[in-house]
Amino acid sequence: MGIAQRLSRFAARHLGCRWLPLKKGRGVVSFSFDDVPASACHIGAVLLELYQARGTFYVCGGLTDGVEQNQPCHSVDDLKRLIENEHEVGCHTFSHTNCANASAADLARDWERNQAFFQQHGIHNQGFAFPFGAYDLGSKLAAAKGFPYSRITGGGTQTGRADLNALKAQALYSSKTNVDELHALIQHTAKEGGWLILYSHEVSDHPGPWGTSPALLETALRLATQEGCHLLPVHRAIDYFLS
Repeated sequence: MGIAQRLSRFAARHLGCRWLPLKKGRGVVSFSFDDVPASACHIGAVLLELYQARGTFYVCGGLTDGVEQNQPCHSVDDLKRLIENEHEVGCHTFSHTNCANASAADLARDWERNQAFFQQHGIHNQGFAFPFGAYDLGSKLAAAKGFPYSRITGGGTQTGRADLNALKAQALYSSKTNVDELHALIQHTAKEGGWLILYSHEVSDHPGPWGTSPALLETALRLATQEGCHLLPVHRAIDYFLS
């Protein structure tokens, strides 16, 4: 990575921010799924619904009906079913593009392709998540013009305020998540009236390195409910804090 690229990524953490005050008093936990494997639409969505929760699913149109990391991906019918059941669908670029390495023109074309995919199939979408959590100042500012919010990776609980142009998210990966540490994060969210966004990919009994098991997902849902947190998809969480 060149010095200019490093400087741009550093600047993106401090510039181009759009602050959302988090002062409602009750913590919020949001569950999100990137790339949207079929198992997230089926097992993941059903588990959320059992807890009266809804999730946010960040879609790459180019992965529809495909296979990624040995995981079958979503279908158009899967996405429509998510919308019918009041989940949120968001953009994740069409081609799973590393936004920090893409030119402004290439990134704009990729976003346009994904929006064309959504429009073709009548799928309402809002919000954006950077693939790989990779962004720089240019892509952050560009996304801010096209989306009501953008989500990155690199997490923990957001307290006091959150940058709508770079919302932090905590990985919920079975390979890396310690349940005691997850519980502590959720307790902190509840105590501080903060916002914890969790993200994963597939939901499987034998997940890969970027997936979660049904047991871990249900544990997170149970702990968040137990601690009295609201369980809201990302755009509804924003509305909650704005109200």
